[in-house]
Amino acid sequence: MGKGFATVAVLRDLEAVSGCSWSDRTTTPMGHSRIGTLPATRKWQEVVRLVADGADVGEVAQATLKAAEKAFSLVQKDAGFREAVNLLVEMGLAGGKADPTAQLAAAGIAIPESTSVVEVALAVGEALDQRVRATRDGQTFGEIAGKALVSAITSHLQERLHGLFTPTREDVAGALRDLGKKKEFGDLARNFMAKLTNEALGFFLTKTLGTQVGEGQRFATMNQMAQFEEAMRTHCEEASVIVQEFGADWFSKHRYEEGGRISRESAEGFGWVAMKKMKAELAMRAKSDGN
Repeated sequence: MGKGFATVAVLRDLEAVSGCSWSDRTTTPMGHSRIGTLPATRKWQEVVRLVADGADVGEVAQATLKAAEKAFSLVQKDAGFREAVNLLVEMGLAGGKADPTAQLAAAGIAIPESTSVVEVALAVGEALDQRVRATRDGQTFGEIAGKALVSAITSHLQERLHGLFTPTREDVAGALRDLGKKKEFGDLARNFMAKLTNEALGFFLTKTLGTQVGEGQRFATMNQMAQFEEAMRTHCEEASVIVQEFGADWFSKHRYEEGGRISRESAEGFGWVAMKKMKAELAMRAKSDGN
């Protein structure tokens, strides 16, 4: 990853906030071009069959998770994922301080004096890039986790600034302070996991969906495929409710027990448990939908 990752992520998410939909993008998410041909395993053949037969997004999501189980099992060891979760927690801790930007600066997230949503997002993206480069262990899933983090923070700030075109530094600081609240951190954690899961599923599904567009196929048009992708995004958002309360309670508990600080070990443990909860929730919803 490099500066390009942070810039692309920020621009994409600001476009989304301004009204552009997933289907407005002309390229697939970063890393998708490196997938190549999907493995010819029975599990991947099942994913293809489900898509071709018109299965709902819940069934497709669960089949994709099963087919990519080995890849998802490595998430816990992915440097980008671990660093993204640590930065998520640091954003929450900074929100509990009188001057969140100073606290973030101490954590290596350098936000300029003339702060804006773009500058905060860029600062978070650059801090993540630097941390992952230092580990020399950047992987594609880490890129996905980084984009999900930048997107979640951008959405959080935009929502709380009510679309202000030129917010003041104090406006932005106020929005950052909200992250120190139990409920607000839970909201951010949910947003992060929803975006992360959707991006990860999309990573594996891209090649499959691309083969199902055209006359006589699952999707007659690219617009129909875009509607399916939007339904998948909604499905992940709905499933992420499981992380909202868990994240809020976890943050409040650990901040108290660890004396206002939260260790890297605790933060990374939270990220892994949140991911497992998302997978379990998606499995339960697929079973419920399929009866």
